Amino acid sequence: MKVPRFVWMSILLGGQLLYTGQVMADSWQQNVSSRVATEFDTNPAMVEAYQGGGVWRFLFEPAYTLMGKVGENEITTGLALQIARSSNKTQSPNLNDPTVFVNWLHPDEAGQFGISAKYAEMATRDTGGVDATGNVPAASTRAIRTLSGNWRQELSGQTVLIADSAYEGATYKGGGIYTDYSTRSGGLRFDYIMSEQITSYCRVSGNRYTPANGGPSSSLVDAILGINWKVEYLDWTMEAGKSRVAGSESDTEGSIVAHYTGQQTQMTLNAGRSVSPSGLGGFVKANALSGSWSYALSEYSNTGVNLERRKNFPTAGNTASTMTTAGVWIDYALTPLWKMRTYYQHKTNQTVGFEKVFSNLVGISFAYEKNDF
Repeated sequence: MKVPRFVWMSILLGGQLLYTGQVMADSWQQNVSSRVATEFDTNPAMVEAYQGGGVWRFLFEPAYTLMGKVGENEITTGLALQIARSSNKTQSPNLNDPTVFVNWLHPDEAGQFGISAKYAEMATRDTGGVDATGNVPAASTRAIRTLSGNWRQELSGQTVLIADSAYEGATYKGGGIYTDYSTRSGGLRFDYIMSEQITSYCRVSGNRYTPANGGPSSSLVDAILGINWKVEYLDWTMEAGKSRVAGSESDTEGSIVAHYTGQQTQMTLNAGRSVSPSGLGGFVKANALSGSWSYALSEYSNTGVNLERRKNFPTAGNTASTMTTAGVWIDYALTPLWKMRTYYQHKTNQTVGFEKVFSNLVGISFAYEKNDF
């Protein structure tokens, strides 16, 4: 497996931070996790009239995270790997997808400043968002490189100013429908704390999209007003505003997010319209509706349901597509460190000009996690 330069840079940066902190560190915390799963998917590539009889996949996903404090500085670094093997490499290729990240945070009495770097590879159809809707090539993978900074400052007891900036580069392999690109973004957010339960905010941001093939660049500007309201069991966030891609008319964007936490039940609902960069070309608008529900059956077992519907609007050379996903799962804690999950997922895709396609996936996984050792 060829390891990209950005991965080595992240590993070396994390190693240097860890080496520097070995003597100075006030405390270190470690997390080791691993997941082993086997799945059967009736139509993994989401193609019309697939007659292949389905595909078996085997997944192994080890991960390691290290968190420490060096003086007032907080450092988090880690790496993960997803290894996938398939009974049909044409419909579901073998994968060795790494993730590496380093986060540095410096808090002070009135705020904080942080820098983050990350490299991640993943099958494009599993990334979510607009890139994963439509007729995604089975062999397509996406590599994302990000470098971001965040600054937060309390101006008074009721006001907070937040500034952020980021660079993102996306590279695709194995799929001719995508364009490699990079973005540079920045924004300002002003929070006003109205009470212990209610915080209002306004945010303005800009994003510059540059395709790697030398095509025309584009820019996005948006302005958002929002409010967050917390009560005993419920946390609401509502926001609305305007976005404008250069050369086009402004459009409305916004979202409503609600999270409920009870003694045995948790539920999250999310609905909204967003504009985001995409390998499909420039900035893509999408309407999304999702929900999740989980219930504690006992001290050792939980069950849940996940639902999602996403529609991305046409861009140059592409057609509108709608993806829906419905899933159900049951967890059982075998020991304090081991958990077993059985799950089922039904996925459909409807692209303008093509027949509706669907797949069914059933699987079982065993996950291990150990903290603070």
